[in-house]
Amino acid sequence: MATPTYTLIDSTVLGSSASSVTFSSITQDYRDLVLVMEYFANTSTADANVQLNSDTSQNYPYVVMTGTGSSAVSGQSTTYPALRTGFDSIADTTSKHNVIMQILDYSATDKHKPVLVRGGGAGTYNAAEAWAERWASTSAVTQIDIKTFTDAFAAGATFYLYGIEA
Repeated sequence: MATPTYTLIDSTVLGSSASSVTFSSITQDYRDLVLVMEYFANTSTADANVQLNSDTSQNYPYVVMTGTGSSAVSGQSTTYPALRTGFDSIADTTSKHNVIMQILDYSATDKHKPVLVRGGGAGTYNAAEAWAERWASTSAVTQIDIKTFTDAFAAGATFYLYGIEA
């Protein structure tokens, strides 16, 4: 079995605060995509929500597990307007949030796209999270919009998009 190779497709490092980052015209040359993010909130709280191909409808069901070492939480939703990367208040101005999102079979046009997310924060929110999500569409992923629904990402936030060869 061949060893998977990660190839950097695109990256963004914010020079100033921003409420969104977009990767567009994504090549269809790989099997899976991996999005790696590290950010703080600009003034209050912010978490990255990811929409594929500008789809803002309720096409993103999920299940989540979160643990802090002293407590655990789980949850689910059959509808949500974006892929989630954390609870809405976990990334604040002192808590760095780190996220790895895998979008499986992103170029397939015969099935929905499974998405696995691992993340966690440091500082005031010290937890680990795991999300199993799905984009309920058979379209190939050609654009990724990373947004915050509340505040903005602080300057210095990093966003890296990798393709994984089969």
